[in-house]
Amino acid sequence: MQTIFKILVIISISSLFTSCGSLSGSDPKDKKIPVKTKSSSLSTNAKLAKQVLIHPKITLLKKQVSGRLDGASSYHNIASTARGYSAKRSSYGRAPGGYVKLRRKMLQTMLYLANTKGYSYRVTAIAGGSHSRKSRHYAGIAFDVDMINGRKVGYSNPYYKAFMRAGRAKGATEVLGPGNRAHSTHLHLAWPR
Repeated sequence: MQTIFKILVIISISSLFTSCGSLSGSDPKDKKIPVKTKSSSLSTNAKLAKQVLIHPKITLLKKQVSGRLDGASSYHNIASTARGYSAKRSSYGRAPGGYVKLRRKMLQTMLYLANTKGYSYRVTAIAGGSHSRKSRHYAGIAFDVDMINGRKVGYSNPYYKAFMRAGRAKGATEVLGPGNRAHSTHLHLAWPR
């Protein structure tokens, strides 16, 4: 009887410490988690991001093209949005750091390109990475793609021009790729600020 009582006391005390520890914010990582976005836009953006996250035709890099692991990769940006949080921006090079809400139209277009247009593609950057200082990436309204239908983006990729046209048709106003300075190996689609 005393043994059972001791076990129950230990379980009760350990659950108390576990719940207190998780609420206390003692983990340094807790301080970096942004506050959830407003619930009205949260539900739509989170649902869209969840669809992007699990879509079999959309691959999201888990690190920066530079090789950095900073928690601001395209995968982490979409995963955070799917959980109702803002996306983390990188804080190296020209990147400003901080967090940004991803734009709904961009998320819808990512799904449109896979579902309606049938493309399989790899997203290399959304809000992370080091881009030009005024890049729309940092506003949560741009994404980069380096592979379409299993082929690297470049002049020899037969899909990149149609992919770019589809992005423009969905409202992207900054559409760059081969032929544009610094975009010979990837596409950049961005929406108005």
